[in-house]
Amino acid sequence: MSRRTRWILLALLVVLVGGVAVLVLTQQPKLDDACGKVDDTWKPLVAEEQLPTRYRTLEGALSAFDAAGGAERDVSKDLHPALAAWARAVKNGSAVAQVKAANAVEAQGARLLANVLGSERLKTNAAVTDALVKYAQTFPNGALVTAYNTAVREYEDTRTDALAQPVARALGFDARPVLVFDTGNNTGNA
Repeated sequence: MSRRTRWILLALLVVLVGGVAVLVLTQQPKLDDACGKVDDTWKPLVAEEQLPTRYRTLEGALSAFDAAGGAERDVSKDLHPALAAWARAVKNGSAVAQVKAANAVEAQGARLLANVLGSERLKTNAAVTDALVKYAQTFPNGALVTAYNTAVREYEDTRTDALAQPVARALGFDARPVLVFDTGNNTGNA
């Protein structure tokens, strides 16, 4: 290999390393800011009067459902572990784990509602319907949900930008879930 070729390869390597360094230095702060905003907008949703209150009312509805003979139904068997996973995520989990657990609880809550509405016996049980009505009326603040979901979408736009995407992939800036409500209230729907 000639001396000239070595110098050209060295110059290309320096340019490549410099380009990667500039890319990381310009994109990582944007990714950090967008990711931090997602976490910051999530925190108010796990405050006592928001999702925890909603899921306590769902636990009450599930207890009424079980007491009315629904304990052996699949929805009851699936909702109990979903609520337990939510409690563990809030106590020890990351924001990502908490949102995933909340989405699982929401999906199972929608199943519980569908089970009750699909059963002539259960939908005439006052304890079950009263508890489900209370659950259905207990939503977190819509502005908080909108702020969180907007922050997730903005983060995703930043994360998938052509320049940021290789940095995001290399540094572990993974996708973040939006919070979705499936119980007829469109507050959290995309």
